[in-house]
Amino acid sequence: MRCIRCPQDIETDAPANVVICGSCADDLRQEEEATTMAAEAEAEHIMFELNKEAYEEAQRENRLDYRYM
Repeated sequence: MRCIRCPQDIETDAPANVVICGSCADDLRQEEEATTMAAEAEAEHIMFELNKEAYEEAQRENRLDYRYM
Protein backbone atom coordinates (compact mmCIF):
# COMPACT_ATOMS: atom_id res chain seq x y z
CA MET A 1 0.00 0.00 0.00
CA ARG A 2 1.23 3.52 -0.77
CA CYS A 3 1.50 6.49 1.55
CA ILE A 4 -1.21 9.10 1.08
CA ARG A 5 1.37 11.93 1.45
CA CYS A 6 4.16 10.69 -0.79
CA PRO A 7 4.76 7.94 -3.37
CA GLN A 8 6.61 5.63 -0.95
CA ASP A 9 5.29 2.25 0.10
CA ILE A 10 4.12 1.86 3.70
CA GLU A 11 6.25 -0.53 5.73
CA THR A 12 5.02 -4.12 5.70
CA ASP A 13 5.11 -4.40 9.50
CA ALA A 14 2.95 -1.28 10.02
CA PRO A 15 -0.40 -1.64 11.83
CA ALA A 16 -3.45 -2.30 9.64
CA ASN A 17 -4.97 1.20 9.75
CA VAL A 18 -1.76 3.14 8.96
CA VAL A 19 -2.03 5.30 5.82
CA ILE A 20 1.32 7.14 5.86
CA CYS A 21 4.92 5.94 5.72
CA GLY A 22 7.44 6.29 8.54
CA SER A 23 9.15 9.28 6.94
CA CYS A 24 5.90 11.20 6.66
CA ALA A 25 4.98 10.24 10.23
CA ASP A 26 8.33 11.65 11.42
CA ASP A 27 7.69 14.84 9.44
CA LEU A 28 4.24 15.20 11.02
CA ARG A 29 5.69 14.72 14.51
CA GLN A 30 8.30 17.40 13.85
CA GLU A 31 5.66 19.80 12.50
CA GLU A 32 3.47 19.18 15.56
CA GLU A 33 6.41 19.71 17.91
CA ALA A 34 7.34 22.97 16.15
CA THR A 35 3.73 24.17 16.36
CA THR A 36 3.59 23.30 20.05
CA MET A 37 6.87 25.08 20.74
CA ALA A 38 5.67 28.18 18.85
CA ALA A 39 2.41 28.22 20.81
CA GLU A 40 4.29 27.87 24.11
CA ALA A 41 6.65 30.70 23.16
CA GLU A 42 3.72 32.92 22.23
CA ALA A 43 1.95 32.15 25.52
CA GLU A 44 5.14 32.90 27.43
CA HIS A 45 5.50 36.23 25.61
CA ILE A 46 1.90 37.15 26.37
CA MET A 47 2.36 36.33 30.06
CA PHE A 48 5.56 38.41 30.12
CA GLU A 49 3.74 41.40 28.61
CA LEU A 50 0.83 41.05 31.04
CA ASN A 51 3.19 40.84 34.01
CA LYS A 52 5.16 43.81 32.70
CA GLU A 53 1.99 45.89 32.35
CA ALA A 54 0.82 44.90 35.83
CA TYR A 55 4.22 45.81 37.30
CA GLU A 56 4.29 49.16 35.52
CA GLU A 57 0.74 49.92 36.64
CA ALA A 58 1.64 49.08 40.23
CA GLN A 59 4.66 51.37 39.98
CA ARG A 60 2.50 54.23 38.66
CA GLU A 61 -0.07 53.72 41.41
CA ASN A 62 2.60 53.72 44.12
CA ARG A 63 4.08 56.94 42.78
CA LEU A 64 0.65 58.57 42.69
CA ASP A 65 -0.11 57.38 46.22
CA TYR A 66 3.09 58.90 47.59
CA ARG A 67 2.45 62.24 45.92
CA TYR A 68 -0.97 62.64 47.45
CA MET A 69 -0.14 61.44 50.95
